[in-house]
Amino acid sequence: MSLKTIRECFQTLELPEGIIVTSPLQPRLASIPGGNQKRSYILFTDDVFWKFHAFHFIEGAPYTKADLDAGIPKIVLGEKLAKHLFGTTEDVVGKQMQLSYHTYTVCGIVTDISPITALSYGHAWVPYSSTRIEASNDPEGITGRFKCQIVARSASDLKAVRAEVEKSVEQYNASFADSRINLFRQPDTKYVEEMRFGAGYPNMEDKYRENVILILLILLVPAVNLSGFTLAGMRDRMAELGVRKAFGGTRRILFGQILAENMLYSLIGGVVGLVLAYIAMFYMNPSVSTTFHGLDVAADTPVWVFMNVQTFLIAFLFCFLLNVLSAGIPAWIVSSRPIVESLKGE
Repeated sequence: MSLKTIRECFQTLELPEGIIVTSPLQPRLASIPGGNQKRSYILFTDDVFWKFHAFHFIEGAPYTKADLDAGIPKIVLGEKLAKHLFGTTEDVVGKQMQLSYHTYTVCGIVTDISPITALSYGHAWVPYSSTRIEASNDPEGITGRFKCQIVARSASDLKAVRAEVEKSVEQYNASFADSRINLFRQPDTKYVEEMRFGAGYPNMEDKYRENVILILLILLVPAVNLSGFTLAGMRDRMAELGVRKAFGGTRRILFGQILAENMLYSLIGGVVGLVLAYIAMFYMNPSVSTTFHGLDVAADTPVWVFMNVQTFLIAFLFCFLLNVLSAGIPAWIVSSRPIVESLKGE
């Protein structure tokens, strides 16, 4: 979109907590006169960007709204780029460098982030007003090189924010004689955005159904194998349970023993599985996350980024439930049978 469209349709909204304006990553030659240089990806942002994206500043501070409004050429460098250009991250703030031979003053140094953080990734960040960004070609000035992120106050605000955006767009369209814009039900959540390819709204029902089926298949295949092993083990223990019942073991005691054993096995298996997954991701990380969004960059993504606690707990509880059912149901049946049948292993 153009800055005009963002200003009229989004920056006038009252419900969101903030509107972030950025221009897509663009390659630039970062250099210091007579010194090191490196082809780098630069993200052009507004000042609000720094309020809602979490960065760790090693030195200095981000540029301000006053810097943005005045188009002052300030730059925030990533740690690796700063070290490549200046050899250090200390006492770099205030020094000058160049982006494609345009001079910028360093105002801050931040810890590098991974390309997996697609909305905020870059080697360096500058105010979008500090350089000329391609203008739109349409006569009304609707389109351009900018996009915006809407920060809602809560997840429940999405419907209300979308309604406010639709009203704002309708008023914006009324100002044109021959043109209009269609956002195709945007704004999206991040998940819907990732499913969107081209114009139109993605069929999210199909997407959710596909993901649910895929997850169930991934969980069911090992779970069925696990249940088969557990059930076979229970059949081998029929006589053992019969003996325990003959010596006074009640149904509650037998059933409780089986559940306790399987809970222990599930816990041990879950811990071992988590450790193996961590080791596997540690060695697979370079091969699965080397390029993002067509960028020729090394991801250097920490392994913990891929280790989602909620996902692990869901998978663990699913396997634990199947394990308990595959062992608990036979145990309950055996405990209700006559002692003679249990002793025979029938």
